[in-house]
Amino acid sequence: NATRFALHFVSDFQPTPNILEELMSSGKMAIRDKFMISRLMACSETVNDCFASYKFGDAQHAAYSYWMNDVCDVFLELIKPVVYDKSDENKANRWAAQATLWIAIEAGLRILHPMMPFVTEELWHRLPGRGTLGGAEPKSIMLAEFPECNSAYRNFECEESMEATMKIIRACRSLRQQYNIGNKVLTHFFVKVASGQPEDAAKSQTDDIKTLGKASAVDINLDEESIPKSVGIVVVDEQMTVLMDIKGLVDYAAEIKKLEKQLTKTTNPMQQLEDKMAAPGYEDNVSEEVKTSNQERLDGLKKKATDIEEAIANFKNLAEVEESG
Repeated sequence: NATRFALHFVSDFQPTPNILEELMSSGKMAIRDKFMISRLMACSETVNDCFASYKFGDAQHAAYSYWMNDVCDVFLELIKPVVYDKSDENKANRWAAQATLWIAIEAGLRILHPMMPFVTEELWHRLPGRGTLGGAEPKSIMLAEFPECNSAYRNFECEESMEATMKIIRACRSLRQQYNIGNKVLTHFFVKVASGQPEDAAKSQTDDIKTLGKASAVDINLDEESIPKSVGIVVVDEQMTVLMDIKGLVDYAAEIKKLEKQLTKTTNPMQQLEDKMAAPGYEDNVSEEVKTSNQERLDGLKKKATDIEEAIANFKNLAEVEESG
């Protein structure tokens, strides 16, 4: 199904015999493209290692994860607006996205072939460009070389960036679901994220966040004064909080009740941890590693509680404003 769907995205794409090398040296790749190629290399390495050690079930799981998680859930969704935009300004981005997808699908079918021989053979022949790649092109997927990992094409930085970006996207989706926002309604998100790699990832992949988060705009680390008071909030972790402008979309009284429940679920374990850390003998009998872990967890719970309390205060203030208005 993924291949049949993807064929629409590459119907006007013409691959070359050395398309992977041309793509990697083109300078046209976005982070999402580099991520996809890196995950392909990772899958190739894992599957080859599993076959070598006769772990066929693990090989199948690795291939399944590649297709479902990396290709379908992430890359295919991210490139939709890129492929649909046929403007001259987007020509380089579109070519890179199509080339990456063609490579990901073609190599992915070769990876799957030992486990799904007949279907992969049929789909492999349906890929655009088949029969035009020169005399060295195999006549059958059975005769094609099995994919191997090129470590030079692994990009751990892009994989980390995509992981951070997907955390934000999942938070955006969670907020939209929590407030029952319709698919056709785009919303404005504000992301508070720690400086360094998480912030760099969010800023470099704002377009990807807008695509999968169904956002009209995404602002990263704005001043508090620039963020509206009418926001829903998801605390992702100690380094990341995502807010969504919900003015005109939400029943504030109902949301206050939801947040008060979240606050109770946060303050109870926080109090238990504080009592545990204040217990007699804690400083002398507990290892430094456990102390550090407990302190980090306590700091995270305190931050989460503070963010929820601020959100409750914002909702109450908005409710008062609406009542007075």
